[in-house]
Amino acid sequence: MPEAAVTETKAYYEDYPFIEGGAERIAWWQDYLREFLPEDEHLKGRLVGDIGSSIGEISRGIANRGARPVCLDLTLRALKRNGEINPEAVRFNGSALNLPFADGAFDHTISIGVLMVTPDCKKGISEVARVTAPGGTVVLFIYNTWSYLNLMYKLWAPIRKLIPLEKAPGWMVKGMQPFVRNHLGTEVSEPVLRRLLGDKLWTPHATFHTRGELERWGREFGLEPVHHKLFYHHYAHMLTFRKQGTMSEEPRQEVLFRCPKCGEQPIKPTNGAYRCDPCAETFEPVDGIYRCLV
Repeated sequence: MPEAAVTETKAYYEDYPFIEGGAERIAWWQDYLREFLPEDEHLKGRLVGDIGSSIGEISRGIANRGARPVCLDLTLRALKRNGEINPEAVRFNGSALNLPFADGAFDHTISIGVLMVTPDCKKGISEVARVTAPGGTVVLFIYNTWSYLNLMYKLWAPIRKLIPLEKAPGWMVKGMQPFVRNHLGTEVSEPVLRRLLGDKLWTPHATFHTRGELERWGREFGLEPVHHKLFYHHYAHMLTFRKQGTMSEEPRQEVLFRCPKCGEQPIKPTNGAYRCDPCAETFEPVDGIYRCLV
């Protein structure tokens, strides 16, 4: 795993966490994901992994529908805010490329706008597939090769090196407002717009993929494609996969752990902590967050 690249990405998003859109953004994603996730009666009570959850507004939407979200993010800053938005969620600080969850830990798994900004999108998909139970739904949002954003991101490379995001001119930042207005039906502040611009053009790593490539990878990892839709302005794919096998009639009851150091699994929580006997490591929450970066 390219540890230096993961560290670079973590540092960037600690400084510039993804945008917070409030009630409007929560409601928008809650409604939008109905097309991709199971109906409420098949979501209620189910354990849903949100990989790259950021501050947890998307998790809030699925919790509103009765699911039990488990939030993982690379940054502590986002997870701390996540806890305010989703006080009932279990939160993990870890990497999408080395998920601290046992095989089949979740009934369903989502990863919205995350895997393509990791150093290895294919590895991220394999990890999401691994932690999803047989018969479970996987929903992914990943950048599209055939989009204006792909061209812009590549052309922007020298500007990223010369101009830090905080020095980007105001007119450029304000140019993101129509996108937000059309997307959420509201306007956001200049600092939030700057973070949105940065997420698109200043993020240290971004890869772009075709539908065929993503569906081929999914099949390789036991995921059967069932639905595809291009996102706003076609800059990203929304994909639904079904994990091969039959879903259990009963929801997962607790989050089963996989040691991020040695891979030991499944590990059940004991008194709120996960103890890995082979490497004599104990993972317990600090300020409500399990620290799993190694």
